[in-house]
Amino acid sequence: MNKIFALRHPLFLPLLCILLLSGKLYGAPQQETITLSLKEATITQFFKGIENQTTYKFFYKDSQVESAPSITVEAKNLPLEDVLKSVFEKTSLSYEITGNQIVIKERVSADKKIIKISGLVTDVKKEALPGVGVILLGTKKGVYTDDKGEFTLDVPVESSTSSINFRMIGMNDITVALDGRAFYQITMQESTNLLSDVVVTGIVDKRAESFTGSVSSISAKDILRAGNKNVFESLKNIDPSLYIMDNLQNGSNPNALPGMELRGTSSFPVDNNLGVNIKGNYGNIPNTPLFILDGFETTVERIMDMDMNRIESVTILKDASAKALYGSKAANGVVVIETKKLKGNQQRVTYTGSMDISMPDLTSYNLTNSAEKLEVERIEGVYTFPNNIEIQLEANKLYNTRKKLIEEGLDTYWLAKPLRVGVGSKHNVNIELGDSRSLKGVADFTYNTVSGVMKESFRRNISGSVNLSYRYKNVIFRNIMTAVSNFGQESPYGNFGNYARMNPYWRSNDPATGLLIRWAEPGTFTPNPMYDATIGTSITSSYLDFQNNFYVEYRPTQFIKVAGRVGVSAKRSGADEFLPSNHSKYSNSSYMQNEELKMRRGSYRLDNGKSSSFSGDVNATYTRDIDKHFISAYVGAFVSESSYAAYVNRAEGFPNNQAADITFARQYAQGTRPVGLSSLNRELSFLSTVNYSYDNRYLVDATYRLSASSLYGKDNRWAPGWSLGIGWNVHNERFFMNSNLIKQLKFRGSVGVTGNQNFNTSYAVGTYQYFTQYNYNGLTGSYLFNLPNPQLKWEQKKDYNVGVDATIGEFRLKADYYDSYTENMVTDVSVSTTTGFNMVKDNLGLVRNRGIEINANINLWQKESGFMNIYGSIASNTNRIVRLSESMRTYNAIQEKEAADKGNNKPVLKYNDGMSMNSIWAVRSLGIDPMNGQEIYLKQDGSRTYVYDPLDLVVVGDDRAKARGHFGFTTEYKGFGFSTTFRYSVGGQAYNQTLVDRVENINIIDNVDKRVLSGRWQTPGQIASFKRLGMFQYEGDPLARQEMTRPTSRFVQDVNELTWGTASLYYDFPKSIIDNWRVQRMRLSLYMDDILKISSIVTERGLNYPFARTVSCSLSITF
Repeated sequence: MNKIFALRHPLFLPLLCILLLSGKLYGAPQQETITLSLKEATITQFFKGIENQTTYKFFYKDSQVESAPSITVEAKNLPLEDVLKSVFEKTSLSYEITGNQIVIKERVSADKKIIKISGLVTDVKKEALPGVGVILLGTKKGVYTDDKGEFTLDVPVESSTSSINFRMIGMNDITVALDGRAFYQITMQESTNLLSDVVVTGIVDKRAESFTGSVSSISAKDILRAGNKNVFESLKNIDPSLYIMDNLQNGSNPNALPGMELRGTSSFPVDNNLGVNIKGNYGNIPNTPLFILDGFETTVERIMDMDMNRIESVTILKDASAKALYGSKAANGVVVIETKKLKGNQQRVTYTGSMDISMPDLTSYNLTNSAEKLEVERIEGVYTFPNNIEIQLEANKLYNTRKKLIEEGLDTYWLAKPLRVGVGSKHNVNIELGDSRSLKGVADFTYNTVSGVMKESFRRNISGSVNLSYRYKNVIFRNIMTAVSNFGQESPYGNFGNYARMNPYWRSNDPATGLLIRWAEPGTFTPNPMYDATIGTSITSSYLDFQNNFYVEYRPTQFIKVAGRVGVSAKRSGADEFLPSNHSKYSNSSYMQNEELKMRRGSYRLDNGKSSSFSGDVNATYTRDIDKHFISAYVGAFVSESSYAAYVNRAEGFPNNQAADITFARQYAQGTRPVGLSSLNRELSFLSTVNYSYDNRYLVDATYRLSASSLYGKDNRWAPGWSLGIGWNVHNERFFMNSNLIKQLKFRGSVGVTGNQNFNTSYAVGTYQYFTQYNYNGLTGSYLFNLPNPQLKWEQKKDYNVGVDATIGEFRLKADYYDSYTENMVTDVSVSTTTGFNMVKDNLGLVRNRGIEINANINLWQKESGFMNIYGSIASNTNRIVRLSESMRTYNAIQEKEAADKGNNKPVLKYNDGMSMNSIWAVRSLGIDPMNGQEIYLKQDGSRTYVYDPLDLVVVGDDRAKARGHFGFTTEYKGFGFSTTFRYSVGGQAYNQTLVDRVENINIIDNVDKRVLSGRWQTPGQIASFKRLGMFQYEGDPLARQEMTRPTSRFVQDVNELTWGTASLYYDFPKSIIDNWRVQRMRLSLYMDDILKISSIVTERGLNYPFARTVSCSLSITF
């Protein structure tokens, strides 16, 4: 930034005020004055005296100062440089000041002459790089670049023809041969695929080269290259081990939260709402990973709503060695997200704006047009009544009326009626307040509106954060304050599935006036779903979230760090749902004819929730290199409290559409009253972890965490978690040291135990409820709502993991094999009814997950002008139930009873020993009998029958793919960049519910799939995939019937999919252009998400809300 621009910049004066208030500013060494009195003191006492009065810090080895003589100092307001000279001239030591570092050196004798070289290190955009390691190869001499990217290095004469190496996390190493120059201009390029030097765990950072755990470290650039919608959509294109499921019901609904699991399903579904369906409550979902944001727990909703431009890195902790730091909460894996740190000492303002265009994707729908639907009805016999001539005449009239309209061109495409091209926008302003070495700050503001493809649906987020850091000598204070306001609205046009059911020969608008009509067909009570949007229907949700995280760090020595953290958060949420009295929900004739029901028309649901949390910890870290030994030890104590309370009120009976407030209701909804739930969880834990390496070859990681939680029964309060990992850096062995091909070869393995707390507080503790309808002598009684279990403990997951990390030339490989066992799962257990209950929560069952994960990439070429990188991955998981609890057998019996219901047309969920938790259960089918169009079933004993028997249910598939992964490439050349990613999954199965609902179990009143005409049996001898249309009789059954098709293997199909997940194109404007605009950096980007899906199964997707393809254009400018 040039000086003229800095003075004219609008932030200059406010920044100057901040700097003046911040206290002592850094200056040159001679500007620091010292007042110090020491007598016969050690030189380390002298160092501490200087550090206590200045912002400088001494760096030295113990061996350097052990033989230093005692010193006496008398200084009063003397310049620092004078005091240093007077002391060191009496010793065999010398010093060098670099930035705020004073590096102690051995004095070079006259016969050991040195050459002083200096230089400047920048990135490709000519921005200074502070903190770059500058090492003289073949020696232990090295320095770091200062805040301006400058360095000075003393080189002995005998090493003047050697080379120096430049290293920095996230940048490619550079080695430069010394050629006699005194000044070197170095340009470093950002690494596109090198493993990070540090593993971010959210508690204590670990050196990557000596770490034995299995993690995925994802940079901010990788996140943005993989998509522009939200973090989860990007992660879906990066790491297949974190399986983020497509929501087949809610599609691209901006207000729907994603479901996910890491390394397979390990917990049975549990009822956490206790009968209360709380909107917006996403807590306690059994298989969801733990999310950590800047060191503190957070929610899936918070992560989905956060601005992606704030993210510095995402780290996925997978095995025990990585996730055991989080003990009894880490069984499902841990996702650690770090926001951008304070960098440099310059003023910067960055604006990022984007426009997002979402287009509905209806390619999975294959519905009949008006002529085809009329023909289906004719074949089905809708217009045939041979035994009643009067009804037959009316049916003929209706048929001819509809046929005439079709011939006139009536063919309403109902699917398009509630849809639009959604146009959203995102704006982010990031202000860096620099220019002070003591005080740094960043302010960040975001406005983001996501417009859904259904009309009037959207999600709006307004957020702001302030990140301040202040250094006083060897103490650092840091505070991050964030506030988020969210408002979401569902489409008043209702459920998208209602439009898929509408017949194309019905009208949505009056042909004469063009206005919406109330009923889709004259003379019927078939409601037009579009009408609901015109009468004041409203479904909204909102929340306000505040979080403040405070950190303090103290370094008494260069090896020890003591730190403390405190985080507080508060959230208020609400949801409103108003359905007016003339909503299509009340179109049933009974609401028109019954006076009492008329008065009950119109409904309002009001949800209110509040949550808060407090967490804090104190910890100490010791890190030191001693010859060939490296040790890093961490100990900490943690305390936390979280609470949640939610309330639901339902009311009915609203006089008109304008009375859209719950206070206008006639009464509570019939059979309801105000309900709610609450939870309170407190936890205390202690953690210790040690990382040791010998000669950077042999590695050991050990972690132990002991946690006590109010979630557990009183007899099992404490839950220990632990891990042990070992590793071998083969590339550092002597026989590999001279290999130019193999740059890294690490073998690692780990074992450990972690836990899962995703269950409700009331499972272990007895909960009472009041008798609200009765009292005795004016007193209100209470009763035990659930049976407590004081023995209840945490779910335990034991993980085994072996892996290899290899870098061979420009090819990099990371492979893992894991085998995990989850036991003590929280499930229902049958108890004697004499207790007053038939179930109690207990720990039973054992589930096994095992699989492989392979990630590979190769850098095809890399020059100063650009690079090209190809990458790919594969992940496979096998899930098996090893041991089932008796309660789950009771659950299976309930499911079998449901399967016996002739009205059931969906597979039931059952669990059996030796089977997957994701098994598909159905009766085996031999297909459609060509002679009569009936389905032939295969019984358990191998015999054939036309009669469906639920006792013949067997496992016919697994809805999890045998393998999934991604592949793609990223490239950059002279400022232009392009990246694209494809996802694939193979070997899974799915029950094609579309064929059941739209082809066989058709409600002839609704629209149907085209395959009704082409695939159903019609004549004897026909080979058909689907049974006959119309009524028919089963053998031995005197009644003609069209029995509902029930779950059979005929509808279980293999699922192999290829998805073009994302593509992004960007251009970085050259400095030769933007310097004229007083701009530091300018990037224009274009994104496309969910571009194409090719699948072996044809099924409707987005049943309640359609899927969408998104195109985004983004502009980022830094001033």
